[in-house]
Amino acid sequence: MVLPLVLIALVFWLLILRPQQKRKQQETKLQSQLQPGVEVLTKAGIFATVVEVRENEVELEISPGTRVRMLKAGVGDVVTPNDGVSDDTPVEDRPDFPGNDDKNDGSR
Repeated sequence: MVLPLVLIALVFWLLILRPQQKRKQQETKLQSQLQPGVEVLTKAGIFATVVEVRENEVELEISPGTRVRMLKAGVGDVVTPNDGVSDDTPVEDRPDFPGNDDKNDGSR
C-alpha cells in the first residue's frame, strides 16, 4: 500500500522538483557572473548591454544613451559572452541591424 505512494512521490520529484532546482541554480550562476559589457536578454524580451552591476540590480543600456535599472532576477540569458574585446560600433552600423538588408537597398 505504501509502495505506490513512494513511486508517485519519486516521479513527482524527478519530473517537477529536480528540473526546477537545476534551473534555479543555473539562473543564480548566470546572475552572479554578470559583468559590464555583456549583452543580455531580459525576461521581458529586451536586448541590452550591462553597464553596471550592483548587489541586487544591474544597469542596462537598451539603446545608445538609454539606461534602465533592473533587478538581476530580470535578466533571462546572456546573448554574447564578454571575450574582452569591446565593440563600439553603433547599433545602426552593425551588419545584423534590420535596416541593412541587401534586398532593401533602394534599387529594383
